[in-house]
Parts: sequence; structure tokens; C-alpha cells
Amino acid sequence: MRKQLVLSLAAVLVAAGFSIQFADAQAAGVVSGTWFGSIAISNPDGRVSHDTAVLVVGQMSPNANGSMGRTIDQQTPWADGSFKDNRLQFHFNAAGGLNVDLTLQGERLAGTATGQSVSAQIDLRPAPGLLPHQQLQQEIMTADRQLYDAFGNCDIATYASFLSKDLEFYQDRTGKTGYEENLKAVKDRCAEGIRLRRELEEESNLVNAAPGFGAIHAGTQRFYSRDQDGHEHLDATARFTNVWSKEGGAWKLVRVISYDHR
Repeated sequence: MRKQLVLSLAAVLVAAGFSIQFADAQAAGVVSGTWFGSIAISNPDGRVSHDTAVLVVGQMSPNANGSMGRTIDQQTPWADGSFKDNRLQFHFNAAGGLNVDLTLQGERLAGTATGQSVSAQIDLRPAPGLLPHQQLQQEIMTADRQLYDAFGNCDIATYASFLSKDLEFYQDRTGKTGYEENLKAVKDRCAEGIRLRRELEEESNLVNAAPGFGAIHAGTQRFYSRDQDGHEHLDATARFTNVWSKEGGAWKLVRVISYDHR
């Protein structure tokens, strides 16, 4: 009986150990990625300065590594960090050297950075759409092209896949519309046999990050109406500002401002 009790207790302890390891592994998967938020730095003279902070967490095993900086394009690498019991710790070679200690609290990474002459409070949240500018521009331009190819070819399913269900569309001719209204407008146009080709004015093209949310894409676009015999004529020229968000790993259009139609 005593032997069975010892074996049972050992099994419980082993199971508990596996549960802790599994929980740590799950949390490590959550931590990996890009984080955006704020940093409040306490200086030796008592002055507190506030700035943005971007943390990129890469490989988590055997040691955590990544980079950190005030923007996604201003990053300093760090390595040989550790992640255990929901705590990410690493040494950061900036500002004379900082020891960073962050705790995973739900959807936040928060904690401190301490050095010889300064200390700081850091508060971060997931920012999966925050990418280096060149990569961000490439991904947004790819999504933009696929969206408007589907729009012009009356591929309703593909077109809908790029729209957020929370879409808000503001236009200087039609006012405010949403997801369902935009799908219906494209379906109705295609049912009438009207085909539109959208052309982006390259020199007007701007892509910028919206940290912690997604990206802003602005420019000037032209729409050409194509007759059934294949001839085209300019239908409208307009400026636009599109806001994209990365949902489930895919870019979705969440806000559109289309204006200055002529």
C-alpha cells in the first residue's frame, strides 16, 4: 500500500512538472513576436521622459533573443535572455546597459529596465502588424493589388476576404457605408456588366505603420470603366487613405476615406 502511495505521488509530481513545462511553452509561443507600447525613463536628475518602445521577441529556445528600440526600424539586438514563469529577462546594451525584466500579464508585457544611471517602466501590447518599413510596404502593396484585382474582376469571394467585417467606408459622394453595403455595391455593378479597373498613381503612394494597430496607405487612384467591347474610359480620379489591420495573420481593410473625386 505504501509503495502504491509513493508511486501515485511520484506520478502526480511528474504530471505537475509536465503541466508547468507545457504552460511555459504555451506562454513562450504567445510572447514570440512584435510588441509595441511605452517606456517612461527616470533620469538621475529626477526628470521623467516618455517615449515609444518596440520589442521584437524571436527565438525562445534554448535562450530567448530579439531586439528592442523606440521604433521598429531603430532596433538594437539582444541575446541570451530567459523566459520562465511568465517572465522575460534579458540584458540590453543601450544607455550604458540595461537589465530588462518583463512579466506576461494577459495580453501585456510590463516591467522594468534598470541600469547604472537610469531606470524605466515598460508597458507593451502585441503588435503583429508592426513590421520593418520595407516589409510592411511590400505586404500592404501586395494586399492592395490583390484587393483591387478581385474588385475589377468581380471576384466577390476574394474581394470580401480582404474586408474587415467592421469596415467603415467614408466617401465624398456616398457618405458612410460598411461591409455589407460595399459588397452589395460590387455585386450590383458586376451584375450590370460594368467592369472597373483601378490604377494607382505610383508617385503618390505612401505606406506608414500605425503602431499597435496596422498600417496606413494613402495616395491617388484612377478608375477606368471597361465597355463590353473592351474599350476603356476614365471614370473617376480620387484620393484615398486606407487603414489596414492584420487579423489572424492576414491583412484586412478596416477604414477607407475616399475623397476629392473628379
